[in-house]
Amino acid sequence: MERPEVAIALDPGALFLRRLSLGEEHRYQLPLTEGEFARVIVEQKGIDVVVRVRGTGDEDIDEFQDEIRSQGSERVDVVAARAGTYTLTIVAAEGAIESGLYTIRLDSRRPSTSIDRGVQESRSLRMSATRLQRAARFDEARSLLERALNLADDALGHDDAYAATLSFDLGDNAFERHDDAVAQSFYQRAIATFDRLWGADHPYSAMARARLAVLQLRAGQPQNAEDSLRPALAALERSLGPEHPWVVRALVTLASLRNDAGDTEEAETITRRGLNALEKIHQTGTMLEAMLLNSLGNLSRQKNDLQTAEKLFRRSLDIAERLQGPNTYFVSAALQSLGVVARERKDYTTAVADYGRALSIRERIVGGEHPDIAGLLNNLANIYHATGDDAKALATHFRALGLWEKAVGPNARVTLVSVGNIASTYASAGDVANALTFQRRADAILETQMSLALASGSERQKLAFMRSVAERTDQTISLHLRQAPDNPDASSLAALVLLQRKGRVQDAMTDLFAAVRQRVTDADDRVLMDRLNETTAQLAKLVLDRPNVSVAQNGAPTFAQLEARKEELEATLSEHSAEFRARTRPVTLEAVQAAIPDDAALVEFAVFRPFDPTAERNADGYGAPHYAAYIVRKRASPVGVDLGAVADIDPLIGSFRNALRNPASDVNRPGRALDERVMQPLRQSLDGVTRLLISPDGELNLVPFEALVDGEGRFLIERYATSYLTSGRDLLRMQVARAVPGRPVIVADPSFGEPAAASELYFAPLSGTAAEGRAIKALFPDATLLMGGRATKANVAQVKAPRILHIASHGFFLNVGGPAAAQNPLLRSGLALAGGNVAQRDGILTALEATGLDLWGTKLVTLSACDTGVGEIQNHEGVYGMRRAFVLAGAETLVMSLWPVSDYVTHDAMVGYYGRLREGAGRGDALRQAKFEILKRSNRRHPYYWAGFIQSGEWANLDGRR
Repeated sequence: MERPEVAIALDPGALFLRRLSLGEEHRYQLPLTEGEFARVIVEQKGIDVVVRVRGTGDEDIDEFQDEIRSQGSERVDVVAARAGTYTLTIVAAEGAIESGLYTIRLDSRRPSTSIDRGVQESRSLRMSATRLQRAARFDEARSLLERALNLADDALGHDDAYAATLSFDLGDNAFERHDDAVAQSFYQRAIATFDRLWGADHPYSAMARARLAVLQLRAGQPQNAEDSLRPALAALERSLGPEHPWVVRALVTLASLRNDAGDTEEAETITRRGLNALEKIHQTGTMLEAMLLNSLGNLSRQKNDLQTAEKLFRRSLDIAERLQGPNTYFVSAALQSLGVVARERKDYTTAVADYGRALSIRERIVGGEHPDIAGLLNNLANIYHATGDDAKALATHFRALGLWEKAVGPNARVTLVSVGNIASTYASAGDVANALTFQRRADAILETQMSLALASGSERQKLAFMRSVAERTDQTISLHLRQAPDNPDASSLAALVLLQRKGRVQDAMTDLFAAVRQRVTDADDRVLMDRLNETTAQLAKLVLDRPNVSVAQNGAPTFAQLEARKEELEATLSEHSAEFRARTRPVTLEAVQAAIPDDAALVEFAVFRPFDPTAERNADGYGAPHYAAYIVRKRASPVGVDLGAVADIDPLIGSFRNALRNPASDVNRPGRALDERVMQPLRQSLDGVTRLLISPDGELNLVPFEALVDGEGRFLIERYATSYLTSGRDLLRMQVARAVPGRPVIVADPSFGEPAAASELYFAPLSGTAAEGRAIKALFPDATLLMGGRATKANVAQVKAPRILHIASHGFFLNVGGPAAAQNPLLRSGLALAGGNVAQRDGILTALEATGLDLWGTKLVTLSACDTGVGEIQNHEGVYGMRRAFVLAGAETLVMSLWPVSDYVTHDAMVGYYGRLREGAGRGDALRQAKFEILKRSNRRHPYYWAGFIQSGEWANLDGRR
């Protein structure tokens, strides 16, 4: 480190303006008489500095870094214990990126007072405590900080800024000792003073709130933690810049929160951002880097990259042991991580050794009854189970559960882990009664967590959370179908979790948009919704206009920037609408059964992975995906059936769908083959049923069940009326009153125009849709008819909850390919409107844009176009395409197509459908009757002509009568 050859004397009246480079020291001399007090002012002008004060014997007296921003003053107060020359050394603070200016001057000199001497003693104690804490000697540091705070309180008062800083330090000290109640108390005291003196956006206020967020996470309150952390992080970034160590510290917490929420993609992005920041500010080899390496190792382990994970964990451990020694809390965390890797490799001897050492360290620090040892107990219990000692495993699991229940309550994430492991252990031992008891409890905990997790955040974050808990559903279904197939309680529990979880994200997003649309008096939320719609339009424009949407042109936002903006808007709207969703009805099996008509059966399909609880590791316990079906009727216990492997059934679906799209094909053979696998096993439970309410999953989302062929050679449409649901939970949503709708709107025969250049999409004229539109207009004279040049995207975007929205045009769904933006299935699905061939950004309504339509109260949306019912399938969440878009927009009922049919055939089906609707038939039955009319014609009996359109949602007539 460079030093000036001669220290500069601080003379009264002198002002020095200097540039300080990284790694450089500036020294100043200050001669004082015994008992004299001096105040030196250092003005930071672009660099945060640390001022160290040394006494006449070159001993350290004090260290000042009260203003951690790069602009502002450091007030350096020195009391001379004896006469002589005191030295002030100025260096760049940790986190400084480049050189900067500062000024220094001697502000005043006078005889010291008892207050001056008390404050200096306090500051000296604080400096010593800081050095102890850097070596992880937190107990020793605690007593020094407590003495320092007492001195500051006596000298300056309880509400002084310096006393608040000491409260902050004591909060950090208790935080590191995992005394969370004490830490919370000190942080809250500090925040009260910081907010009053400096405001909530000051870095000290923000950092204290960021630390409180960690305490909330430890207390099993992840949503509260994220709600606290995000504004605190934003305030830190504004005041300190994006690479400051305090910002990185907050990023560590945010990455942990995102990982716990199942959002591993964002967690890794945040973690790598933190590591990059440390490199930029030359803070590698620090405890912050050790924390981030440990986080990145956990993410690698979750991706089953055990080699990378182990390397990262060992690097983290090496840093911690070098800086803090071999017996600190963080060392125990690193050892725990290494133990998990060893367990994943089935190296149980090494795993037990790592866990044992970690447990010994942690018990010495926090005691044997602290919840922080519960995680290690849980891991040890899993090894006891893997090695065949289930009695010891259960005893250890129950000890861990007791600690977690006492510390964080019955519904926390860690409590769920423990309860779920107990259920699996009982199941592996064949104790179905106890397994069912704890599985039911685990599912109830998860329902509580889902309600909280889905009440905020963007759609992507909600989906990530649901993916992270999908294995819980697999375990519940497997407990019934594999361990207890004849147990009605197990069947009811499996049916309940499907009713609660399928399509849950779609419900959350629908509720979000509905909440904003209904709260029309909340102008701010309407503005946010308008911004969201504008952002989705910009995303669509990027995809439709340019081949490379990842690169900004002429200052326009990139796709990634727009996606980030979309997520932020969704998250903000979610926060505002959380109260609305908190009032929604709880989903119970009894409530769904009560909503099922007497002559109907709900068939709830599910893709699940059979789980074997006797496997050594959970990861080894899951088999290849299967289809299951649960039949739920009004007055009977649910009946569940394992239909067999997805790998066996999906090819049958493919063959059937290929036959359906070709009117010259033999459809009976593939229709019968598929029926034998997915419907024949259910028929025993369908006696007396005339209406099927089908909630498909997986590739079954693309199957028109009405075209299946039974053992007597009859199509299912001849035996059952059929409606489709995302989930049986839709039956409860149908009972919620909607807004009074407006006049119908019919869109037909758009003027697509001629393409100006070669395009991936070309839309041929649809002359038959003109007659279709006019015929429907004749049946509903009050309807608005938009045809030709009036059938524009802009006009469709302006509709507001029409009673009926009928769109007769081209629809499409593109396969994955092209730019990164087109990976979003809602941007690859759309409807062609006027100008669709000329300027696609203005002539195509993508599914993503359709989500922003205001259809809350619309009774029926008919998409009389090709492929409007297809899209990208996400298990348990349905089809991501036009059908999802219009549900999110608020439509009660959708009629859509699964393959292209000529516009003339479609004309006949649609006119027949609307004629029966006009006469009062149900939205489902009217379509069935129209199909029967086509089916009667000998040349139209093939399902190609009549089965392509399906009805999803409410099947009652337009007045709500069934």
